[in-house]
Amino acid sequence: MRKIIYLLCGLLIVNVILFAQIQQIDLNQATFDEIKSLPITDKQAEDIYYYRTYIDFFNSVYDLREIENIDQVTFNKIKPLIMVHPYTEYDEVAQRRDKIYYLLRGFASEEGSSELAASLWEDLLISPVNINNANFHVLMNMPIVSPSDVRAILMQRKLGNFSDYRSMRKAPGLSHYGATKLKHYVIYQTPERKNKWFFNYRFKFNNSPFSDELKEVLLESFLPDSTNNKFSMWGRYHLDNAEPEISHKLRARMEDWIDLEFGGLLFFKKGENRNLNLFLSENSLSKALSENSKLSVALNLKPINTRLILGNFRATYGQGLVMENTDYFDRRRTGFGYTKRVIGVFPDISSTNEFALKGSAIEFNNNFLNASFFYSDDKKDAVIWDSNHNDSLDVEDDLFYYIISTPRFTNEQLESDEAYFNPYRENLQPYPLPKILMAPRRDVLRETITGTHIEVSPLIGTHFGITAYEALYDRYFNIAPYDSLGEYLIYSDYYYKKLKMTDSEISSLYSTKTNTYRRNYRRVYGFDWQTTLNNLSIQGEYAELEVDGKPLQLGDDPSAMVLSGYLNFENLNFLILYRNYDLDFDNPYARPFAEHERFDGTILKKQYYLKNSLVSEVYYNSPWSQPEQGIYIESRYKFHRQLTLTKAYLDMWKRKSDGRISVRFQAELDYRPIYQVSIRLKQKLQTNRSEDTSARSVSKTSETTLKLITYLTNRDKLLLSYFYAQTWMVPYPYLTDSAVPGDTIVPTANVLNQGNCIEAGYIHNFNENFRIEGSFLFWKAHHGNVWDWEDMEIDFMGNEGMKYWFTIYDRISNHLAISFKYKVKHYEDKELYLRKYNEPVEGQNYIPQTKHEESSIRLQIDWNF
Repeated sequence: MRKIIYLLCGLLIVNVILFAQIQQIDLNQATFDEIKSLPITDKQAEDIYYYRTYIDFFNSVYDLREIENIDQVTFNKIKPLIMVHPYTEYDEVAQRRDKIYYLLRGFASEEGSSELAASLWEDLLISPVNINNANFHVLMNMPIVSPSDVRAILMQRKLGNFSDYRSMRKAPGLSHYGATKLKHYVIYQTPERKNKWFFNYRFKFNNSPFSDELKEVLLESFLPDSTNNKFSMWGRYHLDNAEPEISHKLRARMEDWIDLEFGGLLFFKKGENRNLNLFLSENSLSKALSENSKLSVALNLKPINTRLILGNFRATYGQGLVMENTDYFDRRRTGFGYTKRVIGVFPDISSTNEFALKGSAIEFNNNFLNASFFYSDDKKDAVIWDSNHNDSLDVEDDLFYYIISTPRFTNEQLESDEAYFNPYRENLQPYPLPKILMAPRRDVLRETITGTHIEVSPLIGTHFGITAYEALYDRYFNIAPYDSLGEYLIYSDYYYKKLKMTDSEISSLYSTKTNTYRRNYRRVYGFDWQTTLNNLSIQGEYAELEVDGKPLQLGDDPSAMVLSGYLNFENLNFLILYRNYDLDFDNPYARPFAEHERFDGTILKKQYYLKNSLVSEVYYNSPWSQPEQGIYIESRYKFHRQLTLTKAYLDMWKRKSDGRISVRFQAELDYRPIYQVSIRLKQKLQTNRSEDTSARSVSKTSETTLKLITYLTNRDKLLLSYFYAQTWMVPYPYLTDSAVPGDTIVPTANVLNQGNCIEAGYIHNFNENFRIEGSFLFWKAHHGNVWDWEDMEIDFMGNEGMKYWFTIYDRISNHLAISFKYKVKHYEDKELYLRKYNEPVEGQNYIPQTKHEESSIRLQIDWNF
């Protein structure tokens, strides 16, 4: 007991000491009033403040003795009440970074198609735009802000400049939501920044496992039915211990009467070999710099509203139908809210590689005219096939399509693998297989692109633009017609019957070499428009791929169109979007709104039938939108102080390849009995093949999520969530009937797959610079889909298991921040019964559930100076 009392007393003393230290005044940062609060005279306070302001900062408390008015008695009296932190240069940028660190932290974790936008918005947070000089395009490129908000600001500005946030907020038609989102990115007078430099270095490390789909592709044997790991890419390259994903990014900006920016990226995907040791004779640094790096230099000539870019750049216009060069596909990207596109040309050192543009671009932008021209000359990865039928893959062969590979094997590796697999395939008994004569290759296509975008804005919020590009190729794209796809893609004629109507998405791809013509180019052109009337915005884009029609005649070539209307009120917004993409509109640089990526449902999704399983990555890493026709409706409505429909949408669309009609509905209701407590109910319903419920491909999905969130002080948060999903499907008798020959067929009812998950999550800010967030999950799925959205990525879980993860954000100083994520996942596979068309399989024909344990680390270091 006495020890406990001593311990408690000691803790009390420590707390008192810490409390006293917390109350100490830092002489280098204290205001005059804070100095006057010390037990000293007004004259002594004035002398201390004068010394710090006009003579020097304090290096220690003992510097007070340098002041004539501070005698030893006074010093001894105030010494316990004061402290001195060494003074460092703390300019307005550092102070701003202090205030908006929580926003910068969010953008720092962005990846994929939003990575470049996040970099732009980071720059705007540090160097805000003068709202009294910005035009419509500049303001529209800011996050979240709607066209009606931007129009309201510009209409009010015609009456006089804004002096502060309060004057901007009073602009008629500007929503509260738009104003609060905009305020961090704008200022009201241009600051004096002469020759001001900003530097940022970012390092990323990620050893997360391959996705389940890619793992299956890499595990697929090049000798069907063989279980020997050496006949798969996974086994040959020991991908159980694959190299992690690593990137180094350096950016520098200089602000003056012109802005100068340059940056570089060195990036390696997971599983890619690298040897950058300069002290070894066989180092691959020069090769890595040519194949795994990006460089960009941009010059912003502000006096003439012109931006010039050399190196890698991003070009995006309209609704993404003609040009949006990124390697990533985003579902339901409307261009509003959190799915906004950044319009124009910008330097690009994001992780986009296959569809990176490399060359030069120039853009002129003012209130009336926006014009840009770009030129790119770069090599692309593609799938080649033995088009000249000489029983080998060589430089004379034609191309199938672009491909984004993970890992991105070298051509030497791929050729070596094919040489290793082919003898085994040709001698396979009892059915020999043909040689591998279709395969991905690195930098096998040289693509030269010339493009332009010209746009006029006669009224505030109204514009009309034309976009066009021509791509020249040094090899032909040669796609087989539908009735020859089996011979073209599938390794055995026995499986040609696996082709379906959906595979017309493959045969409808654009060929530059056909029976009627041979050309070395692809031309895409279109026009976009937007008009804003009060709180209503209407916009759209129409594009065509030139095949055999006339350039100036609409409708005689494959086309695509997006139309949308957006209505914005204080507590309500409403969006309706229509899209219609022709099946043969094959623009590899189009990224418009879509529910699914191209090739979903085709033979490319079934790598086990293909001549080369790696070709299926054309689908699994597809950034292209699937040919669809449909109407999408979305709304957010705060209809009561405590009740908000945070997001509700209904999408009805038809897949062009086979006419399948699908309907998807999702809504989330947020109930707040008090502001600090949120109860959210989300419901998703989806039906595929809704036009024919008797078809075998019909399915119905229902997902329900209930969340309880408590918001605590200091931006802390606790979350408890329950997720339940079920999918109804028609039966597959050849899977559900008995595998024993002669057994009576057992009637089978409809199949119902289920899954559920419980999650507990948390966010705790120890202080303004140190934060931790994470969650614990337990799930069980009976052939159903269970998924979870983590802090920066989506994770699809297995049959049954648990996982936990946490992310630590530590802002070590105003210039250095670290993010560290650790995840552990335990799960079980489904048990498998093996049979072949109701015939028993000899040998092992049952695979029990297998337990797996995975752990991964993501590390990010940001150094700003």
